[in-house]
Amino acid sequence: MRMKATLNTLLRTSYIAGLGILIGLSAAVIANFFVAGITWMNDSLLISPRSRLMASSEWLLLIATVMVPASGGLAVGIIRHFIEGQRFHGPPDIIATVQTRQGEPAARTGLLSGIASLLSLGSGASVGQYGPLVHLGGLLGSLWSRLFRMDISMGNVAVACGVAAAISSIFHAPIAGILFAQEVILRHFSLRALAPIAVASIVGYVAANTILPQPPLLQIESAEILHFWEFGLFLLLGMASALVAVAYMQSILWVGRCASAVPIPAITQPAFAGAALGVVALWFPEILGAGGENLRFALIDEAFSRWELAILLILKILATAWCLGMGFAGGVFSPALLIGSLFGALFGSLVATLSGATSSAVVVYAVCGMVAVTAPVIGAPMTTVVIVFEMTGHYPLTIAALSSVAL
Repeated sequence: MRMKATLNTLLRTSYIAGLGILIGLSAAVIANFFVAGITWMNDSLLISPRSRLMASSEWLLLIATVMVPASGGLAVGIIRHFIEGQRFHGPPDIIATVQTRQGEPAARTGLLSGIASLLSLGSGASVGQYGPLVHLGGLLGSLWSRLFRMDISMGNVAVACGVAAAISSIFHAPIAGILFAQEVILRHFSLRALAPIAVASIVGYVAANTILPQPPLLQIESAEILHFWEFGLFLLLGMASALVAVAYMQSILWVGRCASAVPIPAITQPAFAGAALGVVALWFPEILGAGGENLRFALIDEAFSRWELAILLILKILATAWCLGMGFAGGVFSPALLIGSLFGALFGSLVATLSGATSSAVVVYAVCGMVAVTAPVIGAPMTTVVIVFEMTGHYPLTIAALSSVAL
């Protein structure tokens, strides 16, 4: 009897480990190829700042700035036309599937949504890449659960494994991946689910750093908190950032409601949005794409003036609301990171001027703003804080970021 129980335990352990390894490895491969594909398209189509600086012809750059987002929007509009309900799927659909325990994520719609997101991001639309990756990770976990004929409970765990591996891969943050899967996807902390999710997240992290490794999102060498009284400012920044997050999300919803009143066929609305985005980008190319490189610049002292920070903050909110509301596919997370960092840097710059005292570097306020705007947007404050800690390894900066989401 004892031998049988031991054998059953070994079989279950092997099953859990195998499930985590399989989902983690496949999710990491898809995530890294997805990001590499976006980077390649941005460089080839003169969307990225580096490729724009190296453009051989000014006329070619001007034409590409308008035509690439418009062409990408046309392709996205055609794809959306063939999706049931003409609505792209994302992380909310994964969460709804897990929480309602009814059915499984639609594989065809999910795949088409992923392709549309790749085209949107590759052509310079102001949308996020992390939402589509989380959705693809969850969809991948669901597909594996169907293949192995899992019950609903284990199927949901497989979805959470895919999500955890995707986050671990793209942020190089395996602990945050585990936390997000249980905090947001499963909405509870389960010992039964912890083991496969942990294995998937760790495997995703290792695989992502081996197969087509991507540069880290944040590269912060020093970010000291100079005064304890600044923690009060971090709380104030957090409350102000919450208002920015509300304005950001409401603007997306408002444009989406107005899109139905635009006298343009739905299939061509993303193309129209892309062309308009390109026209504005002729003067402000920083609004193109997810904004990863601009995010890194926002963390550098005096990389942007105060007026530039304010203008880019407003334009990024409007550009993202415009693109998502008019039908481009993508997420809200990446733009929220940039919007939050711009607002935090602006706040820190004003603090240094108005106080007249020596305060912490702008990077501290930028990171706090980034966390404070992003946390309410995705509904996962602890995950956002842990991501900062895992990416920077900076404990005082993490406590400052935690202060910004405490209220």
